[in-house]
Amino acid sequence: MSPLSLDDLRPYKQRAVATSFLKGLQLMTLLARNPGGLTVAALRQRLNFPRTTILRMLSTLELFGLAAKQGALWRATPRFYDWSGRDTHAEIRQRFAGTLHKAVKAIDEMIMLGVAEGDGIRFIDYVQSTNRVVVAPPKNSLYPLSKSACGKLVLGHRPDLCAGIRDRRLLEEIAQARRTGLAWNHAETDPGIDAVAMWAGKPSVETPLIAIIWPSYRFTPANASKAIELVRRALPR
Repeated sequence: MSPLSLDDLRPYKQRAVATSFLKGLQLMTLLARNPGGLTVAALRQRLNFPRTTILRMLSTLELFGLAAKQGALWRATPRFYDWSGRDTHAEIRQRFAGTLHKAVKAIDEMIMLGVAEGDGIRFIDYVQSTNRVVVAPPKNSLYPLSKSACGKLVLGHRPDLCAGIRDRRLLEEIAQARRTGLAWNHAETDPGIDAVAMWAGKPSVETPLIAIIWPSYRFTPANASKAIELVRRALPR
């Protein structure tokens, strides 16, 4: 196998974008999805931006009345929620509800819907199987990108986050995920649980992701291949 370089992980050439504006959108998304508030340290940890960059963006949002500081915590303001709508995931859940239910009916395993958030994955919806033994539903928390099937797909489009990864096996998984549009998790997040993830649309860090989850004793490459095809058929065109 030829040596792997970070060039293998770089997305295909895209149109020029305003990177500073994208950073501001990422920060505002985090504040919107954490109404209890976040400290500057927590924002820095999740976004991997310099502290000075975060402080400048927060000051700008405060100037426009979209964010406010209370003690050590920064929060999105009522003005922001009036402007954007409070449930930032409602439209995504509604758009893919039919896909999740149709796929579960076809394969009878749990299906989860996730979105990238900073340096993690948040699962915003799921539909459970009817099997006697089922997988526990996801908690409302961030899962590390490097430890989830969905996260490996996202990392294939985030060379900035891949720069610090030293695990060669993980880098190879990320490169393969970018090439194939599929990523795998074999008991890395939870013992006895296998998962495969795919994009729910055109690959990008803003596109939702779908994961199929099995107890390890029910997982086989054959049923995984069949499940992937059935989920892809169920996706909205």
